[in-house]
Amino acid sequence: MTDASHQIDKLLTGELASLLDESLKKIRHCVGQLSDEQLWRRPAPAMNSVGNLLLHISGNLRQWAICGVGQLPDERDRDGEFSATGGLSGEELLDLVEKTVREAAKLLQELNSDSLCQPRSIQGFDVTVLGALSHTVTHFVGHTHQIILLTRLMLGDDYNFQWSPATPRGNVPI
Repeated sequence: MTDASHQIDKLLTGELASLLDESLKKIRHCVGQLSDEQLWRRPAPAMNSVGNLLLHISGNLRQWAICGVGQLPDERDRDGEFSATGGLSGEELLDLVEKTVREAAKLLQELNSDSLCQPRSIQGFDVTVLGALSHTVTHFVGHTHQIILLTRLMLGDDYNFQWSPATPRGNVPI
């Protein structure tokens, strides 16, 4: 492996880890504004609560990155992610998502060009490791924005924005 390809590997996996980290900051910000009852409130019977979405993004990231890419046994209960109506507090949900993101970030650090091109079969889809990671990270980011929207809808004018144009700059906001 050349130095340039190693740098590209680390840049790519670092950017994916950064997207997960930025999403996690936004999730923490939203969950910190909601009561446990609000976390499990569904906007309509056929829609998901913030709690369901947190279980779902953790399950998806674990299935695709940790188990799929890492080739570990997968015991995901996808239906349970959506049927849950409570049982976990905001703190417990955040702990679950944070633990999953930490495990995925550790896996990302171990990858290189050769491993990124390896094939995997995950959830019935034939993908490369890079394809699996691209899928699950963008999936995580997308549901993060749903969590933000649900939080804003529940709180209305009481919603506390995490970022505005006047906020000091750090990473690019997602």
